[in-house]
Amino acid sequence: MSPGRVTDATGRLELRARRDSRSRLLRALVVVLVVAVAGGLVYLVAFSPVLAAKAVAVTGTKVLTKQDVLAAAAVDVGTPLARVDTDAVAGRVAGLPPVAQVTVVRSWPDTLQIAVIERKARLAIPASSGYLIADASGVVFEAAASAPSSLVLVDAPATNRELLADVGTVYSALSADTAAKVSRVEAETTDSIVLRLSDGSRVVWGSAEQSQLKSRVLDDLLPLGGQVFDVSAPAFPTRR
Repeated sequence: MSPGRVTDATGRLELRARRDSRSRLLRALVVVLVVAVAGGLVYLVAFSPVLAAKAVAVTGTKVLTKQDVLAAAAVDVGTPLARVDTDAVAGRVAGLPPVAQVTVVRSWPDTLQIAVIERKARLAIPASSGYLIADASGVVFEAAASAPSSLVLVDAPATNRELLADVGTVYSALSADTAAKVSRVEAETTDSIVLRLSDGSRVVWGSAEQSQLKSRVLDDLLPLGGQVFDVSAPAFPTRR
């Protein structure tokens, strides 16, 4: 091999080495830049006050006040929004008796939104100081001096939560048409639940067991007419 060719090959190798070195340096700089940007974003989102929770918006309250929800939510204003535990906030708000459902979401850049769906009043239970108001499932969530005329009266011990839950199970099982006809529920014991209808007729329900089946049977019986409908044994219903 001639000396000139050796010199040319050596030069090409040196040029390639310099190019590879610059390429490695460039890749290293890109990696450093990416890490720096990612770190900056993490700091901005998770630690910087720029994206901190500065406000808590509450919607859907009627029985509750906004302050009731804020107190239960216990959101530390100033905490970076990304670090607010929305599930924990929702769990605390859901513990308020009037709350049926709650949704907590982050609204960037600085607001936490709490949307509440409250229980709907359906039942009124006489108590020593007035009435306890419950939803269709029998969950008591409010007290009132007088019962709204649109509610179904429940003649049952106000302190017997198990019995009230059974009443709720029965009432919740009723079809919308039948529920609209109920004016009073009588429940001395868990096995002696009776529905009083607005036309003066009576439904012997018995226990809360098989309430879905009893409801379907009752819907078939009512159009046949009568004053007493007994669905306590749904396989052998009677009317008279």
